[in-house]
Order: sequence, then structure tokens, then C-alpha cells
Amino acid sequence: MRSMTGYGSAEGRVGNGVLFAEVRSVNSRFLDVNCKIPPQMYAIEPNIRKLIQNNVVRGKVEVFLKEKKELAESFELIVNEKLVRQYKKCLNQVTNMIGLKASSHLLEVVDLKDLLVARDRSIDITTLWKQMERVILTAIQKHAGMRSVEGVAIKRDQLKRLAIFDRLVSMIEKRSNIRIDEGKRSIMHSAPSERRDSELVAISDKMDITEEVTRLKSHTNQYRNVIAKDGPVGRQVDFLLQEMHREINTLGSKSADGKISGFVVEAKTEIEKLREQVQNIE
Repeated sequence: MRSMTGYGSAEGRVGNGVLFAEVRSVNSRFLDVNCKIPPQMYAIEPNIRKLIQNNVVRGKVEVFLKEKKELAESFELIVNEKLVRQYKKCLNQVTNMIGLKASSHLLEVVDLKDLLVARDRSIDITTLWKQMERVILTAIQKHAGMRSVEGVAIKRDQLKRLAIFDRLVSMIEKRSNIRIDEGKRSIMHSAPSERRDSELVAISDKMDITEEVTRLKSHTNQYRNVIAKDGPVGRQVDFLLQEMHREINTLGSKSADGKISGFVVEAKTEIEKLREQVQNIE
């Protein structure tokens, strides 16, 4: 069992630079992936999403990538050949006009920066994907580790609350049996003999909660088996909690007794506490 809340980060060499990757998540009904990456990495966004989908089933996941050091040169300098030729032509014309010997080197009279042009270099980021994938996977693995640790803590608390719930159900069952016995004794002492049998059957039918208790015990046993699994279990336990809530409501409506009503309220409280935690289980 894993939590949907987690965090993981990693960095490593990619190309000529260093890539930083961060993965964080919170609870969500479905899988929702949001990539916060530089524009030059948009081409690999589908690859990133696929990595997340292969490792996360449910949750709102954010992936953040940053170049701590440029992975590849993003610009280049090129010679402005047309301008060089014009400079050279003009220089020859000037030296001929004034009768001086032309310079043997253009750079003696013209700054190099005037002859160069800087332009953006188109980077094919997909060629670096394998290296980037290793860094991102490391962050995902750390993210999964944190989710597993939190999942263990949630599981421990869930088992504790299930034990409390089971104890309350047993107390309800015991109190219900006492109430049925009291009702039967009252009928035996007060009801006319010709109505006694029918009234005894009626009170048993009205107050007997064996069916509901049996189902509740089955649900809690299933609950324990489900949360013992390694994979996603959130939807299964959410369904079981709905069924447990329905059965405990039936118990409350069948038992017109103050003590049982108190136990039912406590049991509902435990169900709500379980449900709150389940909202963060994958």
C-alpha cells in the first residue's frame, strides 16, 4: 500500500551539462500529470508522461526539470561572409585612393566582433533522452520510496482503527443479544400464551443483527487482506468503507437502545477516520 503524497529529486550529467529532476505528488481521484519543463524540452514531454504512467496509478503529479548547467550549446557564432567581403573591398579602395600599401590582415583595422553573428542553435533534445531518462527515473524511484514509507504509516493506523471498529461491533452484538433476551423474558412474563410465540418471533426478527454483524466482520477481514497488498488498493478499500457504513447504519436503526446508539456513533467516527486516510491511498 502506498500513499499518493510523495517527493523525489535527482540530478546527473546529461550531454555537456547537468540536469535536475523533481517529482512531487498529492492525492487526486485520477492520475493527473503536469510537466513544468523548459520550452526546449517540450519534445520529450510525452516520454516523461509515459514514465509517470508506468510508475504511478493515481494522484496529481508534478514533474519539474531544470538545466543546472546547459546540456548543449544553445547558440553559435558564424562569420558574416558578405560583410567581410565588403570590408575587404572598401579597405582596398581606400588604400588605393590614398596610395598606401593595403594591410595584409583585415583584423588589424576591423574588430572581430564586427565580422561575427550570434544565432540560436537548434537542439534535438530527443538525442539526449536516454541520459535524461536515467535522471528522471531516479527521481521517480525516490518519490516511490517516500510514498511507500508513508503508506506503511497509514496502514499501521488503519489496522489500529479496524481493531477499534471490530471491538465496537462485538460490543453492539453483545448488547443486542442482551436486549433480545430482555425482550423475550418480558414477553414470557406479560404476553398471553396464544400470542407469545408470534411475539417472540417478531422481536427476534426485529432486533436480530446477526446478518449485519456477519457482513461487517467479512468486510473488515477483506479490508485487512486488501491493504496487505503491494499494488494500488485505494478504490477497493473505499468501496468496503461504503459497505461498512451502510451496515452500521442498519444496526443503529434496528436497535432502539441508548448504549447501542453510542457504540454506533463511535463506529461511524472510526469509519470516517479510515475514509479520510483512504483519500490519500493510491
